[in-house]
Amino acid sequence: MTTATGLASGQSPIDVTDWVASQEAAPRIAYGSDANRVERVHGLPIIHFNRGSELSLGHDRFRLLQLHWHTPAEHTIAAAEFDAELHFVHIGQHDELLVVGVVYRLGDSDEGLQRIIDQTLAAAEEDGAVPSLSAADHAPQSDGFYHYTGSLTAAPFSEPVQWYLARTTGTLSHRQFDQLQSLTGGPNARPLQDRNERTILCVGCAG
Repeated sequence: MTTATGLASGQSPIDVTDWVASQEAAPRIAYGSDANRVERVHGLPIIHFNRGSELSLGHDRFRLLQLHWHTPAEHTIAAAEFDAELHFVHIGQHDELLVVGVVYRLGDSDEGLQRIIDQTLAAAEEDGAVPSLSAADHAPQSDGFYHYTGSLTAAPFSEPVQWYLARTTGTLSHRQFDQLQSLTGGPNARPLQDRNERTILCVGCAG
């Protein structure tokens, strides 16, 4: 999607607001594979997973490729800002991209986040170490997802990407926030982009 000037008009992240309830299928997540490596791309630690973890939308299946994070969070919800955001990146049968995002605000510590932090640190200390992480332990749990069509939030900012932002938010401690940000070498959130009249759906929402 481009404007008359050739600039992309379907970019992410955005402020998630004015959503519309929808009967469209919500993601069905069935993760069961282990992580196989941690890779650094432009300073961002990316945890890659073996085959065996999938997300389904109706008859369409998407394989989990990797997870990574941003601090502070990239998306806002009804203008509310958050402190961290996990991204679970998937690829479909025709190479289409789908990302599930989960946002966190400061509060109680999160055991799952701590395992991700600890294993990323261990992989950095021992070059080539395989992280001891199962995708099943980190599958996003939510009472609904905000869905829109956007882009990657890091270069090359490719479109289109199907986004599903979990309506259920998590918490992390100040220490965990500092650890996540230290692992990325500082803040790594892309600024909000224009919505450009895109529709945001709430799928699988309880009310």
